[in-house]
Amino acid sequence: MKLLPELKEELGILLNNRNLRVALERVISRYVKTREASLSILGDFGDIRKRLVDIKDSAIDEAYSIWDSIANRLEERGTFFTELADAKVAREKILDVLKENGVHLLIKSKSITSEEIGLNLALEASGIKVVETDLGERILQLMGDKPSHLIVPAIHRTKEEIAELFSKYYNEDIPPDPFVITKKVREEFRSYFLSAKAGFTGINVVSADPTYFYLMTNEGNGRLCATLPDVYITLAGWEKIVRNLSDAIFILKVLPKSAVGIDFSSYVSIFAAPFRWKDGRKWYVFVLDNGRKKAREDRYLRHALRCIRCGACMMVCPVYRVLSGHGFSKIYMGGIGVIWTAITQGLEEAAQLAELCASCGRCNTVCPAAIPISDIIEEIRFRVGSTNLLEKYAPIVVADRRKFSSLGEVRRIVRLEEEGSFLEWAFKRGLLDKSSDTAIYGGCVVEEFLPKVGIQSVILLEKLGFNVAVSGGLCCGLPLRVYGKKGEYLRCAYLLKDKLKRYKEVITICDSCYSTIVDAGFENVKPIYEFLLDSNLVFYAREPYRVALHIPCHTFSAGREGKLIEFMESVLNIELIRSEYERVCCGGAGLYRYKYPSVSRAIFDVRKDFLVEVKPDFIITTCPSCLMKLKDDIKELHLDIEVVHLVDFILNYTNLPL
Repeated sequence: MKLLPELKEELGILLNNRNLRVALERVISRYVKTREASLSILGDFGDIRKRLVDIKDSAIDEAYSIWDSIANRLEERGTFFTELADAKVAREKILDVLKENGVHLLIKSKSITSEEIGLNLALEASGIKVVETDLGERILQLMGDKPSHLIVPAIHRTKEEIAELFSKYYNEDIPPDPFVITKKVREEFRSYFLSAKAGFTGINVVSADPTYFYLMTNEGNGRLCATLPDVYITLAGWEKIVRNLSDAIFILKVLPKSAVGIDFSSYVSIFAAPFRWKDGRKWYVFVLDNGRKKAREDRYLRHALRCIRCGACMMVCPVYRVLSGHGFSKIYMGGIGVIWTAITQGLEEAAQLAELCASCGRCNTVCPAAIPISDIIEEIRFRVGSTNLLEKYAPIVVADRRKFSSLGEVRRIVRLEEEGSFLEWAFKRGLLDKSSDTAIYGGCVVEEFLPKVGIQSVILLEKLGFNVAVSGGLCCGLPLRVYGKKGEYLRCAYLLKDKLKRYKEVITICDSCYSTIVDAGFENVKPIYEFLLDSNLVFYAREPYRVALHIPCHTFSAGREGKLIEFMESVLNIELIRSEYERVCCGGAGLYRYKYPSVSRAIFDVRKDFLVEVKPDFIITTCPSCLMKLKDDIKELHLDIEVVHLVDFILNYTNLPL
């Protein structure tokens, strides 16, 4: 495993690559606006996920019998069918087929599975010329680069860089116009399509009944690779199966919408047997295991076998957004790439990527196959254990209230702050663990580092006529869970759940704590904005403020985004500025800002131009950790924007209802 300083050096190079940042922002901003609208054509996203989970899980349950039936059917039709145990065997078998058929030129259509086995390098080392016919893959091949996205492999390259590449390659001036570039490349490809003896493609889906192989492309190159040469080779992952035609068509409907926000891909090719436009054409089907069968028996890794390779999780990943699939990948990229690295290369290799994950959970919310990506990454961290001292010991210190309180006391001394902790204030007021139907739970950061937020919450609710207690002194366990300390987390969760059950209702002022408490099975809990919303109270801002939201990542994972927005829209006399950036991670992510400060700052900087242009009066958030991070970053930018907790804004900048 790489040492952390070496990894940081690599990340620094990527973070300073302006072309990379510009290219990613162009694509991701456009994608965010189109994906939800495109998916809505198929109906409710929850229903889409339920059906996709059923389709994939049932097929994986029957995988062995399904593949046996597919193999028999294909061989009856004259197709050569082979299962491949691992990457080494895969390279050898495919090379053998090409040599047997006298192939010197192989034309390929995009296949991340071939990247997984390192096919191109192996073939070229044996004297076989490989030409990638997908435009994105061709760009990367000529640049000596690697894919950084499952569907849009050259997402990290600007059109200006691509124009410069082809200007040198063709020795003529090529403008940064996608239409002109595509036309020029198409002219070159025609000769390859007509002269190659073998073609190679990946595959999107395989159905058992009928036995069909489905290939989806936007350029038509896959169909040409499959039908023009004398030899056609298909490489499919063992997990690509579904039971029937209806299941396959459903995936093909979801895939382009979730991947790039378009309703349909240009070409869908369906293969049932060798396409014999002339005698002697051959079709070889290779099915790759490479850890997939073992993952099927693993209750965590098994979920990843549902992946349809849409890459939606990458587009919302804050780390991917600034590092691309170069900084956050081995072969497979982003959070799902961590898991597929564990499946195909082992846990130790995956551990390097797992450290880069910010544990925001946004990937979970957009995966059409409902893969709990961040949960599985936490499990990988648990199994491997961290070599990072910060990850090893900081969560334990946070969960140990005596040690954490000491840190809070040191902070107050250093900053010359007079007020003590939130719990000390509550104790002096007789509120700590007092008998009441309703209690406020502040969480670690509020209790020791931002006591003002806890105090303001109590004052606000008391002014509104509510009798509240303060429950504290126990961590929700989130830092422990995120960094793979499962036993300590479960202990924290049990103790807190046992303590809170004495109250009929618990109000949280930290959405990260809320999401963790809910995950632990405690039901009688609400974020403070939902409590206020349910109380039918109307707040009127004292001035016509312009307000932007920062919606914490755990607000999404807990499904409370809608409630937070609904509450803010109910506040009168404010202009609520909505944008895609309200959903983007601030880069804090608990300890992440200390572990990878440059990445953390880059994640924040994604919204810098927006804030400079819009200049809201306030940024309002509901996570104390986010509050601290945003305050620091806004201060460094010298922007005249107040960053406040929602409670602070309601108490001090609105007129409370009588």
